[in-house]
Amino acid sequence: MPTITIKPSGKTQSVPDGSTLLAAIQAAGFPMECTCSTGKYDSCHIFLLEGRKGLEKMSKTENERLENMIGVASKSRFACLATLGTEDATIELLGALSG
Repeated sequence: MPTITIKPSGKTQSVPDGSTLLAAIQAAGFPMECTCSTGKYDSCHIFLLEGRKGLEKMSKTENERLENMIGVASKSRFACLATLGTEDATIELLGALSG
């Protein structure tokens, strides 16, 4: 069961393998909403700080969508699309959820 660490709060949450980062963030008590589940509306944009190899590879659609956003870095992912494997991950919440 992987554990995610959520920055800047430092809160951790263990979730079953195959969970999305969005599910882990919500399980940790953060009110992140994502109405599309496809990364279409950018509301679940996060930075993946550690654990990239433990996540499912980014799809072509997700990559193309991120390339068209402002403020995107190489560590950007959509929480609704990023699926955890067996390794732990550290993410950074952006915008209003960042504290």
